[in-house]
Amino acid sequence: MRSRSFTSAMLAVLATAGLLATGSQAVAAPQAPRTPASASTYNLTTVIDQWTHWTPDPYTSSHAGTLYAGTSYFYCWVHGAWYSNNGHSDDIWLLTDDDTGNGGVYVSDVNLDSWGWHHDQQVLPEC
Repeated sequence: MRSRSFTSAMLAVLATAGLLATGSQAVAAPQAPRTPASASTYNLTTVIDQWTHWTPDPYTSSHAGTLYAGTSYFYCWVHGAWYSNNGHSDDIWLLTDDDTGNGGVYVSDVNLDSWGWHHDQQVLPEC
């Protein structure tokens, strides 16, 4: 009988240790990734309707949707492909959600109004 009690006690200890180990893993909450949904935004004004892109470049292959002229919110900026339009050339692309339902897309900053063109990297964080 003694060995049966010892075995039962050992199993209880091991089971408890296993629960504690598993429980400690479950208690540690995973860090939420910094996604557009959890990031802050800043409003800037674009002067023309423009294509949005899945990657920070002007290529047709990365075309996502459209951002219409007017005030829109932006999350951050990133260096990408050089692009020229609206009298400006730059490699800065802004992360936003477009007006056709696509989230996490890029537009070039060359189509911002004068104030936005000069201040976008000051008011937005780098992605």
